[in-house]
Amino acid sequence: MQCPTCDRELPTEQGMRQHHTKVHGEPLPNRTCKDCALEFYDPKARRSYCDDCNPNAGSNNGNWRDAKETTTCTHCDADFSYYPSSKKGVFCPDCVADADGLLPENYAETVDRVTVACRACDAPLSVRPAARESQERGFFCTLECYGTWLSDNVVGPAHHQWEGGTITYGQKWWAVRRRALERDDYTCQHCGVDADELGRNPDVHHLEPVRSFDEPAGAHRLENVVSLCRQCHRHAEEGTISAGPRDEK
Repeated sequence: MQCPTCDRELPTEQGMRQHHTKVHGEPLPNRTCKDCALEFYDPKARRSYCDDCNPNAGSNNGNWRDAKETTTCTHCDADFSYYPSSKKGVFCPDCVADADGLLPENYAETVDRVTVACRACDAPLSVRPAARESQERGFFCTLECYGTWLSDNVVGPAHHQWEGGTITYGQKWWAVRRRALERDDYTCQHCGVDADELGRNPDVHHLEPVRSFDEPAGAHRLENVVSLCRQCHRHAEEGTISAGPRDEK
């Protein structure tokens, strides 16, 4: 292969290219533009277009700094500039800032809501009318309220989880959980902190882990659970404290 600058003969094209870059300080073209057929150099040998034809660079890019266009706001008739890359300019920045529902700091108030009661504790809840019509089992303000309702309605063909006269896995857990909290007076059985101090109900911890049972429902027995605050629950799971078995009351 002959060097196009000094006419030196090299045994391979790669060697000739390396020679030209090292000796003459300029790499030889390795790509041909798909648009204008210009030969150019690309360090990664991947580009399909030269700089002038690249649809994502320079003046071909709609967000190029000199690519703004000017139009008239359809709301206030003021002239303003915009980038045409994504859509045509319609409203000027001032009208957008003043419009309800377009910016986080100036959103429209939601008025299409209705008030319903938590099915377990009767606390008022604000929901959309469509949700009220589609939610057959009702609404609950917290997971605890939902569990309370489940535990009070675990048996009977009218219940939405009735399965041929048996209590489902989820229902059994919520029933046992509620009974454990009542038995333990909503108080951590290790450190003695209660629900009022915690600002929430304690966790209910399995003394013998659920994973050790062939059937998970077998773990949900009152004698196998104990009420613990979240911190003590974590220590019990890590094995750094012993919760101790409890006899059913």
